[in-house]
Amino acid sequence: MRTDLFASSLKAVPFFEGEVVSGRKLGRKLGFPTANIDVNINWLNNGVYGVSVKLDGSTYLGVMNIGVKPTVDSNLKRTTEIHLMDFKGNIYGEKISCNVIFPIREEKRFNSLEELKQQIKEDIIYAKKHFKHRGLLAADKQIHFVREQVSKSS
Repeated sequence: MRTDLFASSLKAVPFFEGEVVSGRKLGRKLGFPTANIDVNINWLNNGVYGVSVKLDGSTYLGVMNIGVKPTVDSNLKRTTEIHLMDFKGNIYGEKISCNVIFPIREEKRFNSLEELKQQIKEDIIYAKKHFKHRGLLAADKQIHFVREQVSKSS
C-alpha cells in the first residue's frame, strides 16, 4: 500500500498552521466532510496521512489528503484537506494547527467516486487502528501535540 519513498517523506513530526477555507464541498457529498486548509506544504509528498488537529483549544484526530485530487479533475491545484473524526461544526475562517503523525497511502486516481468513497472508508479504518495502536484516542489529555515546524527545505 505504501512505498518506501512515500513513508520516508515523514522524517519528523511535521507541524503546520492554516485557515479553514471553503472548498468544492465534495467531501461532504461523499459523506466525509473536510476542512480545506489555506496552506502551502511543499515539504510533504502528495498522499493521505493520519493527523492530530488543534482547534479552539480542543484536539481532534483526522485523515488528511494533500494533493491534486486526480479522481475529481485532472487540472486541479494542490490542496490540503482534513476529515476530522468525531467532529461536527462550521469552522470556516478558523485557524487550525496540525501535526502529521503517520502516512497512510500515496495519492492515486480511482475509476469512480464510489471507488474513492470506499477507499476513504478504508483510510479512516486504517487511521483509527493506528491511532489506537499509538495510544492516541480522541480525548485531549491523551494526545501530545508537538509544535515542531518542519523547514521547507526538508
